[in-house]
Amino acid sequence: MGFSVSASFAVILIASIVAFGTLYLSLENSYLSVANSVEVYKESFVKRQTSRLSLYSYSYTDPGSESSIYSITFNITNNGSTLSPKYWNFIRDGRLKNPDGSTLIVENKSFLLPGEHISVTTTEIKDNDVHSLVIATETGCSLKIEWRWVWLDQNQTIGEPSIVGTSWYCN
Repeated sequence: MGFSVSASFAVILIASIVAFGTLYLSLENSYLSVANSVEVYKESFVKRQTSRLSLYSYSYTDPGSESSIYSITFNITNNGSTLSPKYWNFIRDGRLKNPDGSTLIVENKSFLLPGEHISVTTTEIKDNDVHSLVIATETGCSLKIEWRWVWLDQNQTIGEPSIVGTSWYCN
């Protein structure tokens, strides 16, 4: 005929327990997701604050006065936390460049430990313009190097690159 009061109460009680269990699990999962996100943010913040690249030295290859190009190699040192060069981006003179083995060569390293060096070589034209290379790391921080070709004689046959400046900055 119909449900009795005790059977109705049992159905409502079981439904309430299931609903409470589901609500509890979803709240616990939300809390764990937020706690995990906060932990990941803290780790990335610490890595960002402790990462730092700097220009250690540079060298160049000049094929001679007959050529209008030269190659400059920057030796970059890691003065901070471990970085992964495979996740870096390179911007030369305002244009995104991929290491291609001809105009931009980056030493092949999976990780750059604190105190280690990595070399980055780029080919440039001998002119009076200021050129730049930005090395953007996976932490959101970047090393910018600016240089230009300086003529050492009046006939513009002998010259060498000169570093204008370097800077480390984080976005």
